[in-house]
Amino acid sequence: MEQVFLSKVLLWLPQIYFAVILLFVAWRYFVKSGFPRYGVLVRGVIWFRLGYAVLLTIGQYYIWSKEVFLRLLLNTPLSESLPIPLVQKFPEIFNSKIGYFLFYSWGHFWLNFILTIGIAWLFYRFLLVLQRWNSRFFDEGEVKLGFVCALVAGWPGVLVFIALTFAIVILLAMARAIVLHEGYTTLGVPLLLAAAIALWMSSDILSFFNLRLYV
Repeated sequence: MEQVFLSKVLLWLPQIYFAVILLFVAWRYFVKSGFPRYGVLVRGVIWFRLGYAVLLTIGQYYIWSKEVFLRLLLNTPLSESLPIPLVQKFPEIFNSKIGYFLFYSWGHFWLNFILTIGIAWLFYRFLLVLQRWNSRFFDEGEVKLGFVCALVAGWPGVLVFIALTFAIVILLAMARAIVLHEGYTTLGVPLLLAAAIALWMSSDILSFFNLRLYV
């Protein structure tokens, strides 16, 4: 019962936290308030994701340590002879007593964190380049807004987020062209909509398109 409760808490904790972050972002964007600053929101998401990865790692160790069979996995080194590039490159880490546990934690918790930060950063740099090329796509602060939203979407939701952002931009641009006879739309609203959809529905969308991303 305790493990079931903890698993539900761990499942919903990031969803609730990131939903609150999106509300702050929306407030910052629509009200044009200086609070909270985008930099604070970026750091808040990154530190939460880092802490969440640590929490999941500790929790996994605790769960395995409570079961006789699973406890064996905490005493299983991985030989560098295994055809796994990461294990072969860092034998001093994965050939240790808890080698399998470290490999499992890396693949299930930490790689997710690294991919989220990396792809969100690349998306941020892309928006900076796009802004320099054509600033009409952007209102003030929308590049940083995009960075926060990408971090919130996480892996693999960030892929859904990026695709949805440009799909929504195209749809809104077409609607504005037809109704208002204006051909351009800024990215703020599409970024917020895409982040909200990706946060709550990315797994369903990926399943619908039969995209299996296990990290």
